[in-house]
Amino acid sequence: MAHSFGLVEDKLREAEFFLDRMRKLSRFSIDARYYFSAFVSAARSVTFALQASLSGVDRFDSRYEVVRDQLKTDPLAPFFLEIRNDVIHAGMNPLNQVPLEHLREYLSLQLQQPHIRSHFIILPDTRGADSTVLVDAVKASMQYFTSLVSIVFDCYRRFKSVVDPRWYYTQGNFVAMGKTFEDAVVELGFPPEWASCAPTEPDGWRALRSQQPRCQINDIFQNYLGRKIADPDDQEP
Repeated sequence: MAHSFGLVEDKLREAEFFLDRMRKLSRFSIDARYYFSAFVSAARSVTFALQASLSGVDRFDSRYEVVRDQLKTDPLAPFFLEIRNDVIHAGMNPLNQVPLEHLREYLSLQLQQPHIRSHFIILPDTRGADSTVLVDAVKASMQYFTSLVSIVFDCYRRFKSVVDPRWYYTQGNFVAMGKTFEDAVVELGFPPEWASCAPTEPDGWRALRSQQPRCQINDIFQNYLGRKIADPDDQEP
């Protein structure tokens, strides 16, 4: 990898942080606009971090072409890309900026739900009509973020022996690389002689993995997808 996969993990958590802060504020809070601006910027950076982290990894380039196509056909990703570009390059923030043609609908929603912390954005009509629609900004942001989480989950699952240190230190991965248990011991900074002192190989590999952290973003995968990355010690490696 050109960079640590921690870049991706950090960007996901950063985007989730700003999204969570925005959703807790009222539509009258100027801070909500700042958090929305930060959210769209951090969310857009997730795929940049993914490319930086997995650049040069075997089969990633072909997989990323699939990701590109997925984002192009996503119902919200192109619109959030446009919002991010407006925020970054023109300083324009669309949160709760309601044009005249949607004002009646907007005011009606506020009267119906006066105590709900709702935010709105205007998006192009996905039905292809030359018009726009008023949508719940938090729901749309969560849907977009969930799409990004799904992309990261798929790449993590496909390249887990590269991005996850516990999956890296498995016998199957080292055999695939043409390496041995002794090589793994040396990689971790121990004398090669220690390999001969280790317990049987399954226990030896588990001992090496015990020094490595489990998946750092399984909580995000679980919260948004209802899925998680299995640990090698929770099943046969």
